[in-house]
Amino acid sequence: MRTKRHLTIDEKRDWLAGIFRDESGGVSQADKFKAMAEDTRLALLESENKKKSTTPKPSPVDLLDFLPPPLPPGE
Repeated sequence: MRTKRHLTIDEKRDWLAGIFRDESGGVSQADKFKAMAEDTRLALLESENKKKSTTPKPSPVDLLDFLPPPLPPGE
């Protein structure tokens, strides 16, 4: 079985939350701010993807409604 190469958005956000909530002193305030900014960016990306997936796509049958009427025979 092939191992996955990339993390999901949720896994990335969990990792960033660990950095942001670090209280051991091993992470600087600047790194915590960067983690918060990246988490916000990922949250926006996730919400945009959800909006795109819920937008109804026109079916080919609906597209036929936009075609002009057929020409009469002989033209």
